[in-house]
Amino acid sequence: MTENYELPVLFTEEERKAYASWGIKKEKALMPFVIATILIYAVTAAFVVMKVWGVRDSDHVLFQMLVLGDWIPELTGTLAVLMTILLLGPLNYILDKLWKKPAEPMTLIVEPEGTNVKIHKDQTGREENLKNRKMATETESYPLTQLFAFLNPEDNTICYQKKWYIIGENTIENIYPAKYRHPWMDHPENKASVITDVQRLTDILKGYEASLEAARKEQEWLNNQK
Repeated sequence: MTENYELPVLFTEEERKAYASWGIKKEKALMPFVIATILIYAVTAAFVVMKVWGVRDSDHVLFQMLVLGDWIPELTGTLAVLMTILLLGPLNYILDKLWKKPAEPMTLIVEPEGTNVKIHKDQTGREENLKNRKMATETESYPLTQLFAFLNPEDNTICYQKKWYIIGENTIENIYPAKYRHPWMDHPENKASVITDVQRLTDILKGYEASLEAARKEQEWLNNQK
């Protein structure tokens, strides 16, 4: 079986505070530029509409063609994208480098292999120190018959390197204080494929163990028929 399961780890309180502080600081720096971008877009869109409206008296046919066409919303939409890319994109990148964007949350990979389960840390390429780089390459192995040695569905935790980690997605709602929970705030990418429920993972691994046992019994029965 080559399947593996990604489990995102919740920030510790210290990590959450550091990420929230960085995100709030960045939002305050970017907000004036966001407002400027919106104003530039609004003025440009108004200018385009006024120019088109000015054609009404001089060329009625052309005016009808312009109004009925889709080019105005397409043009203003393209303009908005270009302004975001050319102004906010580079500035966002510069601030990430200047203020040292906090490390992404840990993701643990659980991989059934034979009668064992392997656990290792996903290598994100952003390991900030030697200890974490070493940790990213270390793999632990547990027998399938001892799932609860490393899984605890009751508090949604998983054990790795002798430490229990709480599994869950780091979202705007659980990173920032209530007054800063805006849709545009920075937050770690949350993949649709991850598992955030340890009970669900436990059920999957139990099913895998049962299928191995069924296959073993079938092979044993076939051997006895010879």
